[in-house]
Amino acid sequence: MLPLAIRLGIVALGAACAAPLHAEDAPWSARATTVAAYLDRQWGQPTGWGASEPWQRFVIVDALIDYERRTGDHAWRGRVDAAVRNRSGLALNDDALWAVIASVHAWNGDHDPELLDYASETYRRLVTTYWDDHCQGGLWWDPARSYKNAITNELLLYASTQLYVATGQQAYRDWALRVWSWISQSSMIGRDGLVNDGLDASCRNNGQPYFTYNQGVLIGGLTDLATITGDPAYRNLAVRTALAATRQLSTPGGILREPVPSIGSDGFMFKGVFAYHLGRLLDAMPAGPDRAELLRWSQTNAEAVWQASDAGTRAIGSDWSDPASAAGAASQVSGLNILLAAGASPIPADPRR
Repeated sequence: MLPLAIRLGIVALGAACAAPLHAEDAPWSARATTVAAYLDRQWGQPTGWGASEPWQRFVIVDALIDYERRTGDHAWRGRVDAAVRNRSGLALNDDALWAVIASVHAWNGDHDPELLDYASETYRRLVTTYWDDHCQGGLWWDPARSYKNAITNELLLYASTQLYVATGQQAYRDWALRVWSWISQSSMIGRDGLVNDGLDASCRNNGQPYFTYNQGVLIGGLTDLATITGDPAYRNLAVRTALAATRQLSTPGGILREPVPSIGSDGFMFKGVFAYHLGRLLDAMPAGPDRAELLRWSQTNAEAVWQASDAGTRAIGSDWSDPASAAGAASQVSGLNILLAAGASPIPADPRR
């Protein structure tokens, strides 16, 4: 069983996600409902969504689970239940970790043992097969062992913390700390907290761009580490990365963008991954200037998305600054996630502390 302090923190986080939104947050909830309905109407399929990549299926699952927790709307539960069990098309190790994470989140809702069994067995296979001493550790991105990169290891960190919260098994906590130790010493994180894409053949920062989803998944893992260890230093690191990303990866008008002009269909989901984890960080942050800045930034971006979608009557494009940009299920969910983050509420203080 998890220690009492950790269980209290997790219960508080769950309560914050499930509680009704404050009156001032209601517009974000209503807008998120409109955007989720457009997603299903335009791209919904029996076991997933069209116009999305296989790994993105699981990010959509997570977004709709978060949507249900924040709004109390169960409309998409059937779609989520079917999609999370569709594991077709997964080829790379990061693909598998997206599926692991979504399976844990879905298990939290219905406690189907198959979901947790799949997550734990897939996790075990990955760490026993693809973590080795090359670059002094780290999980390979692909079965061919061609690349050690940020996203795969950030996802391993986040999967470790989520499995620990779900099961209480110490091994997952140990792995979370081990993965973070490796990431923090890997040279992929700059002094400002931003994470580049990966390592070169000499196991050094390869100078590739700071994609938004790399910042987001790190924020999620660090936020969890603060909860499961009780050490706020991890959340402080998450805040540092969030502030660096929102300040440096935005247009002059403050709208999030990728650091390169075009990154293909995978990139349609990147900003949504960032927004999802930023929302979780906002939930966990105490009131103060950093939280106020990040919440204002989230609401500015959410308003831009809403305006670009003509109040939810057209698809949300992949570029939040350009209403005419290419769109699909992934970009729609990216917009949904920033709308949800804009309505984030802080965790109530524990009266016993």
